[in-house]
Amino acid sequence: MYEGTLVDTLEDVQKEITRQQGQYDKLIKEQKKQANQKDDRERVAKEYRDHFLKATNEKAEDEEKHRMQMASKQEQRQLHEDLEMTETAIKNQDAINSELQNATDVITLVPEREVVFRGAIGDVANPCPFEVKTQLKYPMEGGTALITFEEEIVAQKVLSLKHHKVTLEGECFVTVEAKPIQLLVPTSVKMDTRQCLRSILVSNLPSDMDSEALLDKLELHFGKSHHGGGEVASRHYQEDVGNAVLSFKDEGISPGLIKKEYHEVVFKSQKKQKVRVTPFVNGTITCVETRWLRCGRSVLLTGIPPVMDADSLQDIFEIYFQKGSHGGGEISNTLYNPLGKTTVAIFEDDNV
Repeated sequence: MYEGTLVDTLEDVQKEITRQQGQYDKLIKEQKKQANQKDDRERVAKEYRDHFLKATNEKAEDEEKHRMQMASKQEQRQLHEDLEMTETAIKNQDAINSELQNATDVITLVPEREVVFRGAIGDVANPCPFEVKTQLKYPMEGGTALITFEEEIVAQKVLSLKHHKVTLEGECFVTVEAKPIQLLVPTSVKMDTRQCLRSILVSNLPSDMDSEALLDKLELHFGKSHHGGGEVASRHYQEDVGNAVLSFKDEGISPGLIKKEYHEVVFKSQKKQKVRVTPFVNGTITCVETRWLRCGRSVLLTGIPPVMDADSLQDIFEIYFQKGSHGGGEISNTLYNPLGKTTVAIFEDDNV
């Protein structure tokens, strides 16, 4: 009885051991499977991380390349704009240089004027390179007289008295009013000068010829192609300086004549004279600044009736205002304009 029970117990133990061994093997297998799955998950995670990092780096590199490309394009555009601006500035400067060169050429080719030193010298505190004297024209109404005194203080005294009773003959007299003279004078003048491409200035001309005859000779000479000329469109003689201006229909005529400069022209008795051809420069006033100038030494007398001839009246006024008892003094100039007439007085400087 006991033996049979023991055998059964051993068999059961053996079966239990076998069963437990199977479960153990199953657990080991499951553990290995889970370990393999963990390794796979870690591998996949690592691959994902590596792929993500690679993608992130590639994106950053692409963005950097794009940024650099955009910066390069912007720099190229800026360089192109700078190049265009530089080329434009160079063209403008070349144009300015060309104008300055033309102006220099014109200045060096101005008509010649003979200058003679007479031997007079003097000391000047502040020497100027040149001096310009202005002539100012003052229109006088009828029935007025202009008197210029030697000293400004005399003129101011006459003006302060204002009304003057001037005796004519016997008990006859006229009452005149002394007024200051205001002149509108230029203080600054700006001019835009341009060389006339169709015109030339001819100087060193004979002074003993009629102007029309002289212009005929010039047109005859410079109108011929074998002299380098062409058809003359217009001509003009400058009476004040004795020069002539010729304008051609063709713009290409004047440069050749100017380049040659000196030309021999037949004027009279088949005698040749060497004339000089230079550029003709025309100017346009672009800006004028003016101011009112009061003449310190001059006064204007108004309200003068035509009671006697002009010369007699002028003498009477000059005698009257020379006397100190009338507030006058030494007179340098007198001009009377009768009623109904118009006269222009010319002032040459601001000290009159």
